[in-house]
Amino acid sequence: MAESPDWLRFFSLIGRLKTLRRQGWIDRGVHEPESVADHSFRLALMAWVLAQARPDLNAERAAVIALVHDVAEAIAGDWTPFDAALRAGADRQRLFRQRPRYDPEAEAQKAAAERAALQELAELLPASVGQRLLQTWEEYETGHSAEGRFVRQLDKIETVWQALEYRARQPELIVDSFVLGALEEVTDPALRDLLVAALAAAGWSVSEGA
Repeated sequence: MAESPDWLRFFSLIGRLKTLRRQGWIDRGVHEPESVADHSFRLALMAWVLAQARPDLNAERAAVIALVHDVAEAIAGDWTPFDAALRAGADRQRLFRQRPRYDPEAEAQKAAAERAALQELAELLPASVGQRLLQTWEEYETGHSAEGRFVRQLDKIETVWQALEYRARQPELIVDSFVLGALEEVTDPALRDLLVAALAAAGWSVSEGA
């Protein structure tokens, strides 16, 4: 870690998240899609609010994990599980109606790129702060803490919520993959109830996305 922190460089790099548009929305043709920072902001507030009702969670820790979870994208960019299929010319309508399929090799490459990016960011900070940045991201990436697992599942819900909001504005959007992925991965009972409620409020039955 750097002995003399380079605050200007760190905050400049983090500022990229304010204008980095989320690739999943670009792929689907969303008009004026949100940035990575937009997503992280709402996720952090959701995590902080919801975790306060959970005696098994530290709400402040959950909020920090949510803020940090996509920080590496400032350098590594935003990868999606559909990147390889799209490069190969897959039919978008068919592809986006399916559950995301995570290729182990692609996931390993993504994780390696993001760890390298986090290391680059951490080296701009005082040693103790940089180490905490790395540890916080690892909590999310590996799910080795209750808060990390909570935020990983809540991340799916926030994305579904955003997908449904975009579909209300652009009814032609195909957002099935987000819903199907969340229904498969959100297993926490309270978060599962929230997901089902969000889908029901948008007129999307769980059986439709099962």
